[in-house]
Amino acid sequence: MRALKREESYKTHFLVPVKGDRFVPVSVEQISYFYIDGGSVKAVMQSGETFDFQQTLDELAEQLNPRHFFRANRQYIIAHKAVTGVSLWFGGRMVLQLTPPTTEKVIISKARVPAFRDWF
Repeated sequence: MRALKREESYKTHFLVPVKGDRFVPVSVEQISYFYIDGGSVKAVMQSGETFDFQQTLDELAEQLNPRHFFRANRQYIIAHKAVTGVSLWFGGRMVLQLTPPTTEKVIISKARVPAFRDWF
């Protein structure tokens, strides 16, 4: 019963501020990943569009369903559907290929690899 209630409490949409006093509704299903860029959190949509978010990655990790989103490292929260490839990296780590592509490597630490494999 608790699992069902917890499942219902995860966010399905966000109201994201854009240009002054305007907000845009964003469905969680359309988000490929969240990342930190210059101290601010951004969400990248499947379409490639980017939105700024007010929440921290820690806050977002609490609000998102862990079946669909995974905290890859300190800079990224990724959606399951965004992962297009996984490569082994030095020292037992993994590098993810995401869609839309990222400008930097998304690396999963050796300590997080087992959790990633279980999640995937």
